[in-house]
Order: sequence, then C-alpha cells, then structure tokens
Amino acid sequence: MSVHLACSARRDYVPHCAAMLDSVLLHHKPGEVHVHFLHGRDLLRRTRKTLKRMIEERGGRVSFLRIGRRQVRSLVTQSGLPASHWYRVFLPELLPGEDRLVYLDSDTIVLESLAPLAGIDLGDNLLGAVDNVLLPEFAHRPEQLGLPPNRPYFNSGVLVMDLAAMRAANATREVLAWARSTADPLVWPEQDALNVVLGARRLRLHPRWNCMNSILLFREAEEVFSAQELAEAREHPAIRHFEGPAQNKPWDPSCERRDRELYLVHRRRTPWPRVPSLPQSDSGP
Repeated sequence: MSVHLACSARRDYVPHCAAMLDSVLLHHKPGEVHVHFLHGRDLLRRTRKTLKRMIEERGGRVSFLRIGRRQVRSLVTQSGLPASHWYRVFLPELLPGEDRLVYLDSDTIVLESLAPLAGIDLGDNLLGAVDNVLLPEFAHRPEQLGLPPNRPYFNSGVLVMDLAAMRAANATREVLAWARSTADPLVWPEQDALNVVLGARRLRLHPRWNCMNSILLFREAEEVFSAQELAEAREHPAIRHFEGPAQNKPWDPSCERRDRELYLVHRRRTPWPRVPSLPQSDSGP
C-alpha cells in the first residue's frame, strides 16, 4: 500500500524531521512512501536537495510545498510555536489530487509500518487522531473552547486526514475562519482550532498511533484511556511522540536516555548526524 505522508519543519527543525523520516522509511519498502514536505521561505534550496537525496536513497519520493507568509500572517502563534504549526491545515487544498494521507509532527519516531494507519476506516469522519492527556492546569481547556463534555480534546501531532472529505466540507476555510475570528487566546493554536471546527467529525485512534510522553508519564492518562489501551500503547507503541517542553525532546540532554537512543539511532543516519546539545557518544548521565 502506498502511504502519503505530510510533515513540516522550520529550518532549525529539519534535522529532527529527517530523523523522523528515516524512521518512517525504514519500515516501508522502496516506492511505498511519498513525503509531502511543507515549508516556508526559510528552507534553503540546498537543504531541500539534501533532504530529497536522503529520502530517495531510502526508497521514498518527496514533494516540497511552500507556504507563503501571507497565508499564515494573521494566524495566532504562541511563544515557542512557529507559524509552521498551521501548515497542516492547508493540506486538503495543497494536494487536490490526493484523497488520504498521514500527517506527523517532527518530534515523532515511527516504530512500524504506517500502512494500517493510512488505510484505517474513518467512516463519515474527516480525520483520525488520538485523545490528548491534559494536566490539571489545562483540564479546563475543552470547556473554555466551548467543546461539549462528550467530545475529548485530541492531539494534532499525528493525523489521518481524509483530504477529499475535508475539501467537500471546506475544512481548511472553516478552520482558518474560526482561527482568525476568535477573540480567545489560543493555548495550542492550530490544535485548538482543529478541535473546535473538526472535532465533531474526528475518529478516536488507539493511543499506540500517537504514544505521547503524557501517555507514558502522567497519571491522568488512566482517565483518558482504558487499562488495555494504555498497556498496549506503553508496551508496543507504533509512533512515539516527544511532545511537551524542551526537556522532553530526545535531543535535549535532560531527556531520558531510552528516548535519546530511540531518536539518535535515526538521527545518526541522516545528513545531520551530530547533535550539538548532546555528547557525540551519548554515554548518558
């Protein structure tokens, strides 16, 4: 099965995104994966060439899709979150010839084939995503956004998108219109917007497909997922997502060694093998 995969990265995140892409391509046969790389004007031509060579050497294909400043100029961004977080919202219109794809954040590592995820039956839903575990200080966020009590807040770091259905529903236009008109401050800008506008037509995915740090570390995860779901996600994650603050990222020295090694196995195979913030031997604390 052919897998269409979308991702985005600003210039300084390209090495992390490359590690993610290496992990994807390692679990697929040559010719199975087509990468749609969303970027802004900061992604240099030589960097695109380097990425293209890496992806093609591993049997993948790649298309680069540039998002103009005007498209994201009036969209809210949070300190520390770049405008590139909004790029995924444009995918239905950027790829009019594609009907289905998987979107992955750059701070993920894939541990098995994405074909089952890409082919999942979404029914009448526009997208599939995993519920987000919220710490007590953010527990009010769904209510603050006006979400009904029976609609869990989801994480947008891993998405299965029915692009054809989203185009038919004018999803891009609706999400952008809400984001530009809301007077409320957005905590996680594009994620808040996707939850409000598309949350009613979201298929709840098994947490294996987006095994976030919060699923592994937070007691609150027990209130979001069943005991069986948690056990399966924790023991056999299909995608690890290193969401959260800087110290949660596997390229940060304070990150757990197990997570660093999972990331570094792939980072070392990219054209950017050195991680400046870590000892190159990564001998651990």
